[in-house]
Amino acid sequence: MKTHQRLYENQSSTDKNEHQLFESTLKRIEEYGFEYFLFRSIPRFGNIATHSKTITNYPKEFIARYESNHYVQRNPIIIHCQLSIAPLIWGEEVFHDTPELWEGTRAFGLNHGWSQSVHDNKGVVSILSLARSKTPVTAFEFSEKAAHVLWLCNQLHTSMTARYLPRQDEPPPQAMRLSARESEVLKRTAEGKTAFDIGMILSLTTRTVNFHISSAIRKMGASNKTSAVVIATKSGLL
Repeated sequence: MKTHQRLYENQSSTDKNEHQLFESTLKRIEEYGFEYFLFRSIPRFGNIATHSKTITNYPKEFIARYESNHYVQRNPIIIHCQLSIAPLIWGEEVFHDTPELWEGTRAFGLNHGWSQSVHDNKGVVSILSLARSKTPVTAFEFSEKAAHVLWLCNQLHTSMTARYLPRQDEPPPQAMRLSARESEVLKRTAEGKTAFDIGMILSLTTRTVNFHISSAIRKMGASNKTSAVVIATKSGLL
C-alpha cells in the first residue's frame, strides 16, 4: 500500500476524543481497502450487550436489526475472538450455525470481512472487524496487512480502555463462587459438549445441567455460556 510509510504515527490514540478517534479509524481502514469497521471493547466482567463500548460506521439499519435480534450473544465472530487472538477471515463456514446472521450481514453490503482481537492482562477483550462490499480478502492481502490491522486494534484498545474501562483491577466477589458442579459443567461446555452430552457424562438430567450453566452465567456476569467459560478461564476458575 502507498500509505504504509505513515501508518505508525507518533500521536497516541489516547490523545484523541471519540469523534477524532472515529474519523482517524475510518481514514485508516479506507487506506487498508475497507469501507466499514466495528470496534468493540468487552470488560472482563459484565454483560457483552450492555457493558461493552463500541464505535462503528456499520449501517444504522444493520445495527438496529443486529441488536433487536440479540445477535451479539450468538455472533461466531465474537465467540471466536473471545477465545482466540488468531485473525478471522469471514466466510460462509464461519457463520455455519447462524446463517441468518450471515445473510443479514451480506444484505447490508458487509460481504467480505476480517476480524482481529486483543486480550490484555486485565481480562479486557477488544475486537476490530473490517468489512467491504466487494473483493474477498486474499492470502496475499492478509499477509501484507495483518500487522497493520493488529496495530490498529491495539491502538483502539489502548484508547478505549483508558477512556471507558479504567477500573478492571478488582474482580467482583461473586466471580469467585463457582461450585464444584458448576465448574465441571463449564469445563465440559468448553470442550464443546452439549447439555445432553454433559448430562450423560455426569449422570444428570439435561434440565439440571442447564440449571448449573445458568447459575454459572449469572455468577460470571456473562451474557451466555461461552462468555462464562471465557471469564471463568481467565479468572483461573477452570
